[in-house]
Amino acid sequence: MAKFKVSSRIVRSGRSRWFSEAAIPFRHPGTIRLSLRIERLVHRERSAFQDILIFDHAVFGRVLVLDGIVQLTQADEFIYHEMLVHPVLLSHPDPRDILIIGSGDGGALREVLRHPVREVCLVDIDRRVIELSQEHLGFASAGAFRSRRARVMVQDGQQFIRNYAGRFDIVIVDSTDPVGASTPLYTEGFYRDVFRALKDEGMLVAQVGTFLDFEDIIRTTHRSLARLFPSVQTYRFSIPSYLCGDYCFIAASKAIDLAAPEFEAIERRFAVLARKKRFRYYSPAIHRAACTLPRVWRL
Repeated sequence: MAKFKVSSRIVRSGRSRWFSEAAIPFRHPGTIRLSLRIERLVHRERSAFQDILIFDHAVFGRVLVLDGIVQLTQADEFIYHEMLVHPVLLSHPDPRDILIIGSGDGGALREVLRHPVREVCLVDIDRRVIELSQEHLGFASAGAFRSRRARVMVQDGQQFIRNYAGRFDIVIVDSTDPVGASTPLYTEGFYRDVFRALKDEGMLVAQVGTFLDFEDIIRTTHRSLARLFPSVQTYRFSIPSYLCGDYCFIAASKAIDLAAPEFEAIERRFAVLARKKRFRYYSPAIHRAACTLPRVWRL
């Protein structure tokens, strides 16, 4: 979920320690700052790929930070993960084989496994994120890593997907912004590999940042996907722990019209899932609303 690569910054103010995020918006790094007081420092290290920070906050609970950017918090991660997963899985008529690229915290895996899927492959480049998430952020995965339907692999997602053709119903890309190692995951070449790896009714969904980065990331990503997929749809969500307000997911489909999903079917399937476990944020009504964008952000 990281949105721009910088080092984690911890400063002291009197007896308090504060984490400070200052990397957004994309075009104006350092002009806006979000600060959270650290109640307890749980873990900090630099892995082979990124700076990893975990701490407790009085309001947000446990917080995961990668390269200076808040990835998830205990208080509101459900918003992100429910909106990343369910609009796409419920729009697909029969999602069976799912690939998640990134999301080593396990939150997306948890939500996918609420559906009657056959197998979920989770591919993350950083083993330490997976290990530390299971040790310190168990609320995110809620045991999903132990599921028999889950295959967890430590690999480069860009390289992994090149080995498959017509293999997956849905590919979920939960990566950092197009900076450094994540840059290839925003290229048309990568999207072409995803297209090839999807089945005939296959779908892709990815997080593409804040709407304040509309021109830099969202519009350019939409254009790249529209050159490959017949249907491309952006939808929005708001999450308190993310800097700069409204954020955007973008979905693309080989066959399904994402601008006009079959909401009667979605509502029936949602009702079955909701009987097993309560949804905290997503609903078909929220799904409809998320696809309604202000004129300035329409594509």
